[in-house]
Amino acid sequence: MRKTSRNTEIHMEKGPIGRTLLLFTAPILLAQIMQQFYSIADCMIVGHFGGAYGLSAAGVAGLILSVIVNFFIGFSTGVSYVTARLFGSYDYPKLKQTIQTMILLCIFTGIAFTAIGIFQAETFLLWLNCPNPILGDAALYLRICFLGMIPQLLSNTGTAILRSMGNTKSPLIYLVFSSLLNILLDLALVIQFSSGLAGAAAATVIAQWAMAFLILWKLYTLDESYRPDFRQALLPLKELKEILHPGAASGLQAVFMSISSLIIQVYINQFGSDAIAGMTIYAKVEGFLYYPAFSYGIALTGFIGQNLGARCVDRIQQAMRTSIAIAIGCTLPASLLLVASSRYVLLCFTKDLGILAYGQEAIRHVLPWYFLYAVNQVYIGALKGLGHIKYPLFCSIVCYCLFRIAWCRTLLPLWPDMRVVYYCYNFSLLLMLILLSGRYYHISIWKTSRKIGDKII
Repeated sequence: MRKTSRNTEIHMEKGPIGRTLLLFTAPILLAQIMQQFYSIADCMIVGHFGGAYGLSAAGVAGLILSVIVNFFIGFSTGVSYVTARLFGSYDYPKLKQTIQTMILLCIFTGIAFTAIGIFQAETFLLWLNCPNPILGDAALYLRICFLGMIPQLLSNTGTAILRSMGNTKSPLIYLVFSSLLNILLDLALVIQFSSGLAGAAAATVIAQWAMAFLILWKLYTLDESYRPDFRQALLPLKELKEILHPGAASGLQAVFMSISSLIIQVYINQFGSDAIAGMTIYAKVEGFLYYPAFSYGIALTGFIGQNLGARCVDRIQQAMRTSIAIAIGCTLPASLLLVASSRYVLLCFTKDLGILAYGQEAIRHVLPWYFLYAVNQVYIGALKGLGHIKYPLFCSIVCYCLFRIAWCRTLLPLWPDMRVVYYCYNFSLLLMLILLSGRYYHISIWKTSRKIGDKII
């Protein structure tokens, strides 16, 4: 494992695999945990000071935002596959062009998302059958949050680029600052000035812009060999398409997962505002498992991408064995601990008995299965790092969209109970694992690499 300069970029095609993975992953895990703590603090403040329907309104609006934000995250993961390969093969001129092109693309794309979101916020909520009592609050919250589209796209893409080059520390530092700023602004605007949901949304947007400026500053202080320089030409259209292809595929994978959640939310809304709020606080607890597993998959994509660029196939095999053991060994005990302490954890968000009942029921039925999601993220990260971008997208469509929707449409009319929703999550994770693991072992990367020599596609 070798640094390239006084900066924090690291080549990961050398050095002890376990130690390299740990050092690379740890800051990402800490960043995701920090983000989860911020999200929980924000939810607590909204739950206690955001008005009678604060949690429900923020929960419904958050689902719409998650479709776009998850696309950003997925897109940036696809881009990181390309930048990791370029960095691992020391193709710095192409890497420089790629970074500067992505920055401009993020800005213009973010402007388009912002305009659409502000003008169509209420329309999006009506598509979800948002209950009338919370429609006004949810629309206001959503419109303000859409002002953060540009910085979110810049932050996610910039963070993914830095991580693909082995720099996980800088994004962690910036996220800590942004999260603390968000919490302080929440306390000031929501509690001190009684601004409710609008204040919570404004605090989030301000913190997002702060994060984006820090990420941009870091990109413009990279080693001169690959820092963006707009005095030079951008990527030609043909090469840009080659980057957008894996980025769009990864983004669409995240979007289809979010869309399935939106459609299932329509079924959840039929059970009333307590069910909506219960699932909102369940999602916050789930984040303690979701974000570490998701971030590990991101880290593995960068690790495998660099080692693929350097043709170190044996390191990829060993990293996969280690990663699967970590995924199960960490997620399963943590999920059981959350189940055992669920009531005490949920009391931090609300004291409403109806909301607590739904939240606790969701935790008991879903979290014991969550180790499947962690293993899935290992396979997704590996497949993306190897350049197999489309297959995870296919699996997401089949498992997270088609299967879950068909499950709810078929069973809810026969058994109108929230447990139908919980079980659709569990069995879709099992189906996803079967498809992903089968594909990974089918491609036989170590045999393929010896045949074609320089790359695996």
